[in-house]
Amino acid sequence: MTSTRPTISDVAAAAGVSRAAVSKVLRDAYGVSPAMRERVETAIAELGYRPREAARAMRTSTRTIGVAVPLLRGQFFADILDGVYEALDPGPYRMLVSPFDHESAERNPGMESLWDREVEALIVVSPKVGTAWLDAFARRLPTVVVARHDHGEHYDRVVDDDHAGAALAVQHLAGLGHRRITHLSHDVTGPGVLSPHAVREAGYREAMRRLGLEEHIEVVHCGGSEAATEEATNALLDGAGRPTALFVGSDQGAFGSMRALAGRGLRVPEDISVAGYDDTQFASHPRFSLTTVAQYGATMGRVAARFALERVEGRTERREWVSEPALIERRSTGSPPG
Repeated sequence: MTSTRPTISDVAAAAGVSRAAVSKVLRDAYGVSPAMRERVETAIAELGYRPREAARAMRTSTRTIGVAVPLLRGQFFADILDGVYEALDPGPYRMLVSPFDHESAERNPGMESLWDREVEALIVVSPKVGTAWLDAFARRLPTVVVARHDHGEHYDRVVDDDHAGAALAVQHLAGLGHRRITHLSHDVTGPGVLSPHAVREAGYREAMRRLGLEEHIEVVHCGGSEAATEEATNALLDGAGRPTALFVGSDQGAFGSMRALAGRGLRVPEDISVAGYDDTQFASHPRFSLTTVAQYGATMGRVAARFALERVEGRTERREWVSEPALIERRSTGSPPG
């Protein structure tokens, strides 16, 4: 007489919940109510269910690479997705995108959603979840982290040399004669996370000190959206000692600063120069002609996809790739007035 080993579907049926709910209980995910946990655990005990550690490796491949991206409407994230698509398109794998918001130090809903959909590997862009949680997640599912500087034992990293990129922007503005260079840094990551914006801020501060401009160091923290940066720029303009140049942490933010300046009747660059970061598609538009630091988002996406496929094929050692930034000079920067 043979017996059939209980499956996760059997547990879900016995508990009256979905397979995704059982998966959440098994991995102790956020958002499971005590009542649901009790029903699932009771069903597990009654059926004698034991998860198979090798189940994910033994199941039929879904030929899917998950991509979790923040719910911010930034062109840089779109550039990364373009690169992932370009890398996957010639082969059998396709990407499944899951935007995320309401992230905490102990969970990332976009990553969890893709885990539940049994993707083969995952690419996550600029997460602010804790490093320990991120590393533990990568032990279960091959993971590539894009645009974050934390080192983990089990995930690959694709990052820009943000410290050097910020220095390029400061050197360019100082070379034009600016001394009062204010940095608008995007405060969009959680505590303890070494984000690109934190590294760019450090690069700005070091470059200002190296160039003898330490007394003019000024950092304004604001949200990452265009509207948030516009608001922060207006508040800055209301203060004393108006800067002659703004180095903004993203192109999207730089457009917000330019909107604020236009609303005050100030000209770019005749009255205030503006430099951004990312070199997204609209930066080169003649209407903006934004001086910016290129970090090549599409290339980063292609590399991340390659790393994910290598993980699917069996690579276990950790890898990282660092993009070398370049300053793209356009018409939004010039000599200071007077």
